[in-house]
Amino acid sequence: MTVCGLVRLDGGAARRSTLTAMLASSSVGLPAARGVHLDGPFGVMTGAMRSHDPIPPIAVDAGGLVVVLGGRLRRPGPVLVSRAGEPAGSPAALAGAGSTDACLLAAAYRRDQERCLGPMGGAWIALVWEPERQRLVCARTGDEAEELLTWSDGRIFAFGTEPAQLLAAGAPMTTGHLRPTLRLARIRRLGSGECLAVCLPGTTPARSTIPIQVWHAGQRH
Repeated sequence: MTVCGLVRLDGGAARRSTLTAMLASSSVGLPAARGVHLDGPFGVMTGAMRSHDPIPPIAVDAGGLVVVLGGRLRRPGPVLVSRAGEPAGSPAALAGAGSTDACLLAAAYRRDQERCLGPMGGAWIALVWEPERQRLVCARTGDEAEELLTWSDGRIFAFGTEPAQLLAAGAPMTTGHLRPTLRLARIRRLGSGECLAVCLPGTTPARSTIPIQVWHAGQRH
């Protein structure tokens, strides 16, 4: 599986062409089957690394909360999430096959917010976009979960499962290696059980730092 995307910290609209370029930089190229979701400054694209693998699901609830899940929860439960005006679990309510776990996580997050990330067992990565708060939460749980990398230059906040995806989003590179610049200091590899959240700055002039919070999934936040 592969997942990549970004949040534009200036509030501008995320572009599908940028997401496609990020996904196309993946080690297997641009997957024929892929999922995409755009919501103002937030955009995400998912794909399968092999033709027979499932596409990481994108679940969107009736309030616009977006959950992207790579991996499986330990104890999946009933599907409770739907788009506005659509019955829960209907094909139109789900963006991708195998979305039950993503919908379960969306329902749990809507109820308990990030406090739900610790109790949800299993090995997975998740991205949660809260449109009301203009906030993205990235989480990685379990040692066997896929890698999840993040980077920012203060204008965009990018994430992906491969370094090349961050390079396609604008991370600096020279002669095949990332340059040790101040911008590189904002590249992170999430550890097991680590969560990271980023919020869009207010309408004040751009700041030299972006509002990032990091915590462990086992802690109440």
